[in-house]
Amino acid sequence: MKLKGKYIKIISDNENYTEWLNRKLIITYVSNKGNGYDDAMYPELLCDMQDAETGEECPFALYECEFEVL
Repeated sequence: MKLKGKYIKIISDNENYTEWLNRKLIITYVSNKGNGYDDAMYPELLCDMQDAETGEECPFALYECEFEVL
């Protein structure tokens, strides 16, 4: 599935994401290699996001298992 441009919500219970849990996010970048990618997570994609309403960039990236496509 093509993820870039999709709307998502976070489903991870990671306490670092608390401020972002109830926001509708949009995926802006997707990769499964490069700086910051944990090879142990392959083939999961690592995604950058922003708030769909405000455009505010998320200060973290999420793996596919940490969000749900809306």
